[in-house]
Amino acid sequence: MAAKLFKSLVVMVSLLATSTVAANVGPGVKAFERGHPSSALRSWLPLARGGNPKAQNNVGLMYERGLGVSQSYSEAMRWYSMAADQGLPEANHNLGLLYYSGYGTDVNDREAFKRFRVAAEKELPESLYMLGLMVYFGKATTPNPETAMQLFEAAAIKGYPEAQYMVGYLMQSGDLGAPRPSAAFVWSKLAAERGIELAADLNYMTTLVLDEAEQAQALQLTDLCRSSNFTDCPK
Repeated sequence: MAAKLFKSLVVMVSLLATSTVAANVGPGVKAFERGHPSSALRSWLPLARGGNPKAQNNVGLMYERGLGVSQSYSEAMRWYSMAADQGLPEANHNLGLLYYSGYGTDVNDREAFKRFRVAAEKELPESLYMLGLMVYFGKATTPNPETAMQLFEAAAIKGYPEAQYMVGYLMQSGDLGAPRPSAAFVWSKLAAERGIELAADLNYMTTLVLDEAEQAQALQLTDLCRSSNFTDCPK
């Protein structure tokens, strides 16, 4: 069951190789968003060759996904590595995903963990989440639900829906003590609203143990959490 859950959760983030918008990479980002990957790549390549880490990361993404260029994990890794060497957290995260999945390289949980940790230190939500998963399931480290929860919470308050689901999951699972279905309701509902199917299932499960009054109170807490931009939520 744990292995199945972990696989499902990783699938959610496997496509999160992100591009960072800045003035000099902005035209390429606009072309990409308009469905013109070849134009985006032509815009980014001169910048990437000139050492711009954001452009290097974006070129890596294009090679990873085969957008505007023949798909090549090895080329993606090369461009990501150049950007990561300059400290770009998104590039470290993307390298972490490649090492974790074994795309363009052998599966290497230790290297993936290291890359996610470097990016998480820059508070990148995707990496906080992935590091939390690895800590929770004991990938390249000793399982530690408490530390995992801290990482998930750090990503959840930044609005990252997969992390919001995991906060709710841990609150309901009993890994951190007695289940807290009301708090789990809040976080799972927020994640479900963002399209996380597992969160919708979890939210339904919490309603089975909450009476009508408790559900009404949980909905109020959800509204408060959402309106506070996730700063006033169950912990």
